[in-house]
Amino acid sequence: MVKSLPATPGTNFPQLPLTVGHTACEPATSLLSRLAAKNGAISMQRFCGDIAFPIDPLFRGEKVAIEQLAQLAGCDVGALERVSIRHLGKGHFRLREEFASLHTFQGTRIRVCPECIPSEMPSAAESWRVPRRLQWKFSSIRNCPEHGSMLAGLPAEKFNKDARDFAAQLQKHQGWILDQPVVQASSSLFEAYLTNRILSGRGDRWIDPLQLNLASRACEVLGLRIAKGPDAALAGHSEPGWMNYGALGCDILEDGPDVLSDCLTAMARVDGVDGRFFGRLFGPWMAWLKSRSLGDEFEPLRDVVRRHVFDNFSVRKGVLVLGVPSERTASSKPQKSVLLKGFDKRNAENLIYRGLATRDAGGGIVPMNFVIHQMLDAYV
Repeated sequence: MVKSLPATPGTNFPQLPLTVGHTACEPATSLLSRLAAKNGAISMQRFCGDIAFPIDPLFRGEKVAIEQLAQLAGCDVGALERVSIRHLGKGHFRLREEFASLHTFQGTRIRVCPECIPSEMPSAAESWRVPRRLQWKFSSIRNCPEHGSMLAGLPAEKFNKDARDFAAQLQKHQGWILDQPVVQASSSLFEAYLTNRILSGRGDRWIDPLQLNLASRACEVLGLRIAKGPDAALAGHSEPGWMNYGALGCDILEDGPDVLSDCLTAMARVDGVDGRFFGRLFGPWMAWLKSRSLGDEFEPLRDVVRRHVFDNFSVRKGVLVLGVPSERTASSKPQKSVLLKGFDKRNAENLIYRGLATRDAGGGIVPMNFVIHQMLDAYV
């Protein structure tokens, strides 16, 4: 087993006689793997052991190790640092000012475009020709915009040291890649937004101040609620499905808080949906917003939803809405009538007597907001 070496400041590495060019979207780990393949090593691990290069510090994204890799490859260290990911520990990663988690970042699983690889790698012995795209490491990127095809995940490896050797994995699985059916997918503005942000940095959209992992997941979960309704689960959906949900949510969130509030209002107007209880109405969207794993940086989005709830729902004083207690007892918006199917006149009057319903301006009987269908069933 190769001993792990530290990245020592002041240690210089001469440029290799056989090198590969660094591309703008290639992280440092991919460049090291291609250098190993170009120089005939059987693995990146063995290559680093032969030249005493600090492989583990490089995979942690340590600055000194990245500088030393730039010396080996003869490339610009600034360009290499810009697209290299720093491992912060406990499943958290950093790319420049962006943060990612294990949910949004593929640390060891390699995904590739089944059309890019054959076009760039004429034979298995030339796997060093193919740079790994940084955006392929992010879970919410599922499509290759150049070919319009879904990314394919390579077969899992038993050891992480093997799974992270990109060039060796391409060489090992070239036949498997060639045999994969190409699944076509339409271009997505959501994925184009994420790719541009990963490679170029944040812009000035309303969601850009949110951390990348939260912004991408917010688009997907909001789109899930729009497409599948309030009873949708947060798990169990296909990759093409998540692509569609992300696009739907991004269309809303990129236009700002007013459009998001309008979207939430529209959810309550759908026929057959009980719009009296915000938690039930917003379903997976509200469940995700309540997650304790979301930090203070997500507060601007929570605040929009919270204000919408206070303005549009009757919430008793003191009831917590996304961590903030309500200060009033009812909203200024008119209550939505609910049909009392299966009720005779006497049972309906009994609801009023027991404080479970009131009469509206037209004389109809309307259940109170806290009344659920199970309570009504007891009076049928």
